Amino acid sequence: MILQFWGATKTVTGSLHYVQTKGTRFILDCGLYQGHRDEAESNNRNIPVKHLEELDCLFLSHAHIDHSGNIPTLVKSGFRGKIVTTEATADLISIMLLDSAYIHRKDIEYVNKKRRKKGLPPKKPLYTKKDVEEALNHLEPLSYEKWFEVSQDVRVIFYDAGHILGSAIILIEVQEDNVKKRLLFTGDLGRKDLPIIKDPHQVENVDFLITESTYGGRYHRPYKEVSCELRDLINVTYRRKGKIIIPAFSVGRTQEIVYEIQNLHERGELPDIPIFVDSPLSVNVTEIFKRHPECYDEEALEIINNHENPFGFKRLIYIKDVEKSKALNNINEPCIIISASGMCEAG
Repeated sequence: MILQFWGATKTVTGSLHYVQTKGTRFILDCGLYQGHRDEAESNNRNIPVKHLEELDCLFLSHAHIDHSGNIPTLVKSGFRGKIVTTEATADLISIMLLDSAYIHRKDIEYVNKKRRKKGLPPKKPLYTKKDVEEALNHLEPLSYEKWFEVSQDVRVIFYDAGHILGSAIILIEVQEDNVKKRLLFTGDLGRKDLPIIKDPHQVENVDFLITESTYGGRYHRPYKEVSCELRDLINVTYRRKGKIIIPAFSVGRTQEIVYEIQNLHERGELPDIPIFVDSPLSVNVTEIFKRHPECYDEEALEIINNHENPFGFKRLIYIKDVEKSKALNNINEPCIIISASGMCEAG
């Protein structure tokens, strides 16, 4: 077996790992490198794996763009295999890659405007909506804890990683020279006791481990402590007649915040304050969350079984319309506005 690490090694973004056995070739993740514009463009346009047309599969751990965002470039560059991922992740990347294509288009329009002033030829976006649609044709959704046979000697199974909806730990079993080896790729791991989704699955008897260490040296406070801090900040700002602006990732963080605010409100720990989710992508992602209760933990499932919506309550308003988004600037009463973290850059 041969392993090569082409991304997310000295940096956090651009996850891309290559695996070769005697009879198969496949990759784990294909994320966007995110950094300085020129450096990012160079890294993202040039897929380092040779003979992409001979790859059997891409196994995708989850939908975050630093793990999935360069899939259209992969397909555009010659990849013809299957993109195997969980059912929830397949749904999520179907909208996230289209959103990414839109951001690339807007970014290249800005770049070309400056290039025209300098008499330079225009550049093309990294990929387009059409490229995304072609890439999505390669999707092969796979349920958790079901084996996928790559070949007679290689098979793959997904376990819940507890990171975001649909995230997977990928276990690969390889039989070579009558010896079985187990390679585990964790992707991004969640932590215990996060709301909505299940805790990470524990996998044993592994020969080789590929894992991420973004927070390897950082202490995370207990979730209850964070919830209390959120409650206190909202209450203090409300008494000052201010607005609470929360930038949050569209996938995972937004839904966790909505879920926790709803819990605090139902326990009588928050005032009757309007809450706006001001991000079209977050709204679409939340709809996908509703379609995948197989990823929920017991507490979230209990809410569903009681015919309640874990992502909707009386004072919560989801906004997709641009004019309604602009109208938030004119609100003169205390409120909570949750917007995609990209509002600070591309949103």
